[in-house]
Amino acid sequence: MQLAPETLAQAEAAVAAWTAKPAVPEANQVAQNPAWVAQAPAKKGTTLVSRAQTLLNRLGYDVGAPDGMVGPRTRTAIKTFQERNGLDQTGDVSLPLVDQLERLSS
Repeated sequence: MQLAPETLAQAEAAVAAWTAKPAVPEANQVAQNPAWVAQAPAKKGTTLVSRAQTLLNRLGYDVGAPDGMVGPRTRTAIKTFQERNGLDQTGDVSLPLVDQLERLSS
């Protein structure tokens, strides 16, 4: 079965006029409780901070041996990573940060 020429022209015009709506960043973010960062388990039984440190090291940001503590080297590495990736430079470990590190290191 074929479309009538008028129907086909209408469909093609509709497709040509379609544009995607801009993504709303807030719709894809979860507000997190700061207490979650310290308590959240990451892969293989490590803490979220240790996982972030491991991933930062893998991506070339030298934080030293992962120890689960957010010291000056870890905070500087996070800020540098955030700056290079167009993110707010908080220097904090968060679930979204670790998710992004996971995606980039795999």
